[in-house]
Amino acid sequence: MSRFISTVKTAMWLDYQIASNWTKPLTFFTYNIAKPVGASLLLLAMYYVVTGKIVGSMALSFIYIGNAFYMILGQVMMDLGWLVHEDREHYQTLKYIMISPSSYYSYLIGRSAARFLLSIFPAIFLLLLGFIIHIPYNFNYPLLLFTILFGWIFMVSAGMLLNTITLLTARYGGSIGETFAGIFYLLSGVIFPLSVLPSFLTKFALFLPSTYWFSLIRRSVLGMETDPVLSQLSLQSTLILFAITTAYFITLSLSFYFSMDYLARRRGALEMITTY
Repeated sequence: MSRFISTVKTAMWLDYQIASNWTKPLTFFTYNIAKPVGASLLLLAMYYVVTGKIVGSMALSFIYIGNAFYMILGQVMMDLGWLVHEDREHYQTLKYIMISPSSYYSYLIGRSAARFLLSIFPAIFLLLLGFIIHIPYNFNYPLLLFTILFGWIFMVSAGMLLNTITLLTARYGGSIGETFAGIFYLLSGVIFPLSVLPSFLTKFALFLPSTYWFSLIRRSVLGMETDPVLSQLSLQSTLILFAITTAYFITLSLSFYFSMDYLARRRGALEMITTY
């Protein structure tokens, strides 16, 4: 356990240094907040162009909260999708990490934890900005804290699934991460309710942990669920379904990890150079 904790802490420190490009903390955190906040302001501008107003609408609250917390999920997915390629081909350290006494799985957990924590700060800033545009907050702080922490477990499992796939792919890590993030964006009720999707996509969305995660986020921040499909579920049912779907995501990611790790070692893919 002590080795696991030490590996996670070291991987988190390393991920922060790489993400910040070894710059000063104040400069990095300013950029880390400005980028996602700028994207959210662009979404608000689009909403204003379509509706002619920017306050007093539950639809705006649905979009704004979903987008603010999607920044966490999207950042973790897109960054982790590139992580194997970065270690294997940019820094060419993957094979050394693999043969070290520490588990590569714990290393990935540490890297994902750092990305997750760095993404929390823009979400907090956007929540504060929500007071200015009169988002009707009704916080349930214990539920919000539980949802965020348990959400990290889901994101780790989804990130592991990404990383195991990229062990055997060439140059497409970034695209795979963006694709995964796009699936969650489209099918998880981030900026529009599930009821607008075709029925088969709505059914598929109910198998994704992210669908219930965003529902729990809205319940903990707004005090209610406005999605016509998910509002039919009680809070207890939503929590149970989130736990169940997260559990099978974890099982799936572990099975993929050990399978892909075995194939990558057999094929010599741990030191494969595919850039040009």
